[in-house]
Amino acid sequence: MNSLARISRRKLYQELIIRLQSTTTSSSSSSDIYIPNRIERGPTDILKALESTISRDYTAPHYKFHDDPYLTPLSKAQIRNFALSKESGKKAAMWVRDEHRDLFQHKVADPEIKAFVPPPIYTEESKVTEETLLYEISNGHVSNSILIYNLLQGELTVPTKQALLELLCFYNHSEATNTELLESHWFQLSEKRIKNTWINHPEIDILFKFLKEQEPTIAAAAYNAMICGFAKYFNADKVWYMYMECQENNIPLSINAYNGIISMVPMLREGEDKARALIADIYKAMATNGITPNIHTFNAVLNTAFTFRNKRVVLDLTRNVFADIANFKLKPSLTTYYYALRILSKFGDAAYKTFTKILKSLKEETLAIQDVRDLNFFVAAMEMASKQFCERQVGEMVNELLLSGENYKFIGDSYKENLYYRAYIELILATEEFETFFKIYSKLVPHVTIPEPAVMKAILEAVQLYPAETATQYIPKLWSHMVTFGHLDREGLLENILHLMSVHCKPVPDSPLNAQFAEIALTIWDHIQVQNTKRIQHITMSNTIVGNIIILLLRGDNFDKAMEVLSLLIESPHLIIGTIMADYVREIFELCLAQAHVPAIFNLLEYVISNDLEGSAEMARKLQETVPLTPVQKNILISLVGNDILELQLSDEN
Repeated sequence: MNSLARISRRKLYQELIIRLQSTTTSSSSSSDIYIPNRIERGPTDILKALESTISRDYTAPHYKFHDDPYLTPLSKAQIRNFALSKESGKKAAMWVRDEHRDLFQHKVADPEIKAFVPPPIYTEESKVTEETLLYEISNGHVSNSILIYNLLQGELTVPTKQALLELLCFYNHSEATNTELLESHWFQLSEKRIKNTWINHPEIDILFKFLKEQEPTIAAAAYNAMICGFAKYFNADKVWYMYMECQENNIPLSINAYNGIISMVPMLREGEDKARALIADIYKAMATNGITPNIHTFNAVLNTAFTFRNKRVVLDLTRNVFADIANFKLKPSLTTYYYALRILSKFGDAAYKTFTKILKSLKEETLAIQDVRDLNFFVAAMEMASKQFCERQVGEMVNELLLSGENYKFIGDSYKENLYYRAYIELILATEEFETFFKIYSKLVPHVTIPEPAVMKAILEAVQLYPAETATQYIPKLWSHMVTFGHLDREGLLENILHLMSVHCKPVPDSPLNAQFAEIALTIWDHIQVQNTKRIQHITMSNTIVGNIIILLLRGDNFDKAMEVLSLLIESPHLIIGTIMADYVREIFELCLAQAHVPAIFNLLEYVISNDLEGSAEMARKLQETVPLTPVQKNILISLVGNDILELQLSDEN
């Protein structure tokens, strides 16, 4: 053992000497030490690298929800409630911090974390300074800034007054958006109606009146702030009044002010020729004052072009805009392409080539948000691919672009995401076989999107176009989704699913599907009855829904429940819109007769007679011929149809 240890130790020494010799030789050959450049890494780069190694799990919910089947939301209402309820905890913490500020005076961090510190409260007795006002302005606190301004009684320097004017013009009647409440912004309907929402604050008038009397540079800044504020809140009259005043007094304007002025051109509604002339005049004014247009300038012009009705004028103006963008060596933003898509939508299929060209050019770029209207691009693109072109290939180009890199942030909010996937699902449904569609549908629903009733109706109608053998295999999944997504109150969807089961996919008498379909019909009926117990005004049902429910129950041998439905038809006819169609009555009778279920036939006869429907005499005769009736049952039959009909039958037999 000792000899072996000595041999192995000797080998280790020899290897170590060889390594040292090689290191010495290499260092003597090159005395320079090369240190590679340091690669800057962000705080989340490691997480991004790890995320790139895994593929998406379409069976898992969004990361903000618990990955637990009992806690995972599966409908739009649940998703919204779950997300906002989690965020309500953050709001509750903010409320506690603000209302009980005396409990949060200890300093637990150095440097101080301002989010943990209760915001200051100002009253009429507060001692404030100009620095206090500047702090509130920098944080976008409109109400606090106005209060401090009034406390200081206007004793401020000119730059501070200009900063306050810009704050009031930017926010006007609202406070700064709280960026910490992401879910509230996600589910908030952000679509703004184009109307004048400007509110005149007395402080704005006082500040502007003072600043416009100062030296030209300060006066120009005040005019720029006012024009931008008026344009943001769609006060077109004030914008043009201010602009004309600046033109008369040779007051220079900034590029932002000119962009705001151009954006108001469509609101003037003075004709296309007048609008083009106004844009040309603004271009000349910009050139005279040495103002170089930016991409937002041309975006505003494209927005104006979209409002024109003359397609030739629209096309010429759009071409000129893109030529100017190239001449000024500007990079189009998503808003530029969004307006381009809106303009292309006027030209039908002729716009296909340009549409695909835009998508290919964007595929090579790294997109960055420059304007709030950037968030409209993907919705507009998918709706064009689906509704205007109905082309699967371009739809997939849009979808791949959305899912590449960090582009999904351009989906905007919950409403836009819903519009996007509605158009995408409708496109796949219209262009692919149902098997292919259902594979994509299963990936997206329910954890990516939840189809609206209109989309579900289109799916159910598409299933009816396929043979019964194909359609039958999709009914259970579609039905479970209808239940999960809360679609049982949609009469149109109930009619579609019941028609699929009772007519299109009608099983043979001994098929196990009859029992399954009867269970679905029973679920629908029970849901309607439960809803009626909760409402003062009961739900009215169509005759087709009730007829199909009875037929499916009878096919599944659930005669007791079928009789309950028939009894309700007799006792509460006002709950049914119209009367059950003759084909349904005939099949209900035949199913009951095959099982010799006389009580159900009596209920059906009573319904037919009370609603003056045809066929009661024929059904009575056929019942008497087929089923041996007891004396009591004969008396009931006579009371329903009359003795004359039965005597007539006897005489015919004789």
